This record gives sequence, C-alpha cells and structure tokens, in this order.
Amino acid sequence: MSGLVIVGGSYAGLNIAASARQNGFAESITMLTDESHLPYHRPPLSKGFLLGNVERETLPLRGEGFYRDNAIEIVFGAKATEIDRSGYVETGKGRFAFDQLAIATGTRARRLPLEGADLEGVVTLRSLDDADLIRERLPAGGSVVIVGGGFIGLELAASMVKSGRDVLVIEGLDRVLARVTGATMSRFIEEEFARHGARILCRTGIESIEGRSGKVVAVRTSDGARRGADLVVLAVGALPNIELADHLGLASPEGVLVDACGRTSDPRIFAAGDCAFGMNLFAGRPIRLESVQNATDQGKAAGAAIAGREIVNAAVPWFWSDQFSLKLQMVGLCQGADREIVRGVPADAKFSIFYKRGDRIVAIDSVNAAGDHVLGRKLLGIDHSVSDAQIADTGFNLRTLIP
Repeated sequence: MSGLVIVGGSYAGLNIAASARQNGFAESITMLTDESHLPYHRPPLSKGFLLGNVERETLPLRGEGFYRDNAIEIVFGAKATEIDRSGYVETGKGRFAFDQLAIATGTRARRLPLEGADLEGVVTLRSLDDADLIRERLPAGGSVVIVGGGFIGLELAASMVKSGRDVLVIEGLDRVLARVTGATMSRFIEEEFARHGARILCRTGIESIEGRSGKVVAVRTSDGARRGADLVVLAVGALPNIELADHLGLASPEGVLVDACGRTSDPRIFAAGDCAFGMNLFAGRPIRLESVQNATDQGKAAGAAIAGREIVNAAVPWFWSDQFSLKLQMVGLCQGADREIVRGVPADAKFSIFYKRGDRIVAIDSVNAAGDHVLGRKLLGIDHSVSDAQIADTGFNLRTLIP
C-alpha cells in the first residue's frame, strides 16, 4: 500500500495529516513541501518576525517529535510538478506513489506586469524565505512603498513605521481593506495610520518602477508623481496554486473544487486551505477563503474523510489582523450586508461594527473588543434576533442572545 501523500507543507497540509491520524488512518503519510522548513506560523512574518520580536525557533506549528510520533514523513524541497491519476506525484526529488492524495498547495503572491518589477528591492511576502529577504533588504531609515492596502500590506506598513521607516501605502480602490470590511472600519484604519505618520494614497495605481544599477529607486504612480523608494513591497493579493489540480480537471479559476468535507470529484483526491474552492455552509455558496482558521478547519475535515469519517466543515469564518496597538478581529462575511451598526466608541479604539442583512447579523468586526468577537463566533452560528438599537446600546447584554 502506498498510503496518503500530501502536497504542501502548510496549515492545511499539517491538519490533514494530524486529522487523518486522529481519525484512525493507519497507513503511511508523506508530506511533500517545496520549502526547507517544517510547517510554520505565517501571521508573525509581517509583524513580530519582521521586527525581530519573534524568534525563528518559535515559528514551527509542531516540533519534529510530533511528526516522528505520528509517523508523518516530510520531504523538503520536493516541489510537485505532476500528479498522475494512476497514483503517483512527480517531484524534483523523485516519484511518490499514493493510494489517496491531498492537495494543500496554498497560494502565491500576485505579481504586477510592470516595468521594473524584477529590480532588486521589489519583493512580495508569502513565505518565511520572503520574510528573510525583506529583513535582509529593509533599508535602515529608508523609504518603503507598499503597493496594496489589504491585510498583508497594512500589517507590513505598521511594522515598518514602528521600526522607524518612512512608509507610503498605495491602494487602487477607494479605501483600504475594501474587499473584506465596510467603509466605517476602513476610515478608522486610515485615520489610525495617519496618526502614526504613515501615508496612504487611495484611488492610485502604479505605472512603473524605476531602478539604478539594477536596484529600485522610485515608483511612478497614476497621478503622474515620482516617489522615491528604497524598497517596494507588492501586496496586491494572491493566486491559488491550482495548476496540478487543473491538469486533472479538478479545478476552476477560483480554486480546487471540493465539497464541505474536502473531497474533489475524484474519490482518491482531496484538497484544503487557501487553494480550495467549495461550498461554505455559513455563506450558503461556494467560496475560497484565505485564513488560518479556514485552512485548519478544512484540513481537519479532509483528514477525517481520508480516514473514512464524515466531519462536515460548518465553521463560521473568522479572521484577525494586528496593526499598531489595534487587534482587529472579524467574524462572518460582510459582503452583501445592507447596513452597519457601531457598538462602542471608535475614538476610544475599542468598538465593534455589526453588519446586518435584513434582520440577521452576517458579520462583526471588532477593534480591541475581544468579547464581542468571541460572542459573535457563537451568535452567527445560531438563529438569533436582535434589533439595531439593541446592538448600538452598550448597556444591552448581547450574551442574553446565546441560549
């Protein structure tokens, strides 16, 4: 028997392996990763690790003993180049046979087709190696231009401002975090960055990147300005790594197609994590989510299915981001909401925004209000009824809504 082969050393890959073992899978498990590291925590890469506050030794999700005790073999530097339905994965380190296969290939940074995008000092952040490169090239007291006002772009910007760099964030949309949060939260974040001295330009694009002797020196923006830069970080989103699955007819442009248990249409092949696109029971439609929580929950469901158990992933989506002293916690999906209700005082940097569609709360964004977030993770998963006035009234105990 050839056992289980997992392509990808990610949150999803690790949780597939761990869940398969926990649910009674007794055959061999081999994890193929194109990196040279054990699966590791990625959120610190844009924050504590970048600032030197988080040591490399603390990054692994599990120590070597976990893999040894659970008979999980990891093959480093094994980039998968082909999957054959007859039962093998081709890599630069040889061919690996499988009875069951799990795809946990994650995403890669989106690149921009710009003149100068290949200059030294133009970087992206998706991996530990990327973070090492940024730390190596981060200029002392220099100017940094970050292209993209999403989570990664803003976390990097906050870290670099805290370390004394001059930072400019360039965002093409009308506001930062436009794809994941509402206008009220975007305005609050923009004001917080301005208070810390970071500049944000919205409704602005990049025309080209200029260099001298092969190194970046400036960017040209769509408003005609030339802006000096010692480092340019492209943080304009990510693309799912679907090529291996697409070759098998198991993917769409949105991701590897799966059900709520991580199964593809091939009964031997599963997928989970940032690369997977499938039915989300909370949203009521197929979506692809990029988050630690989703990769963990999808991985657990897929691992159980591999072991022959049915554990449907019905988790309510949640996310988090740390910027300056702000702990932004989000639960649910705000897209499609028809109104926002603020609970608390934004000026105090401790508040929540509740998003409603009709009579139902569909998402809650909280800033330094962990209680609202924890309650929301319970509330959004059950039937509930609460008025806008009750939400806005901080004297009303929202916990009474939980049976």
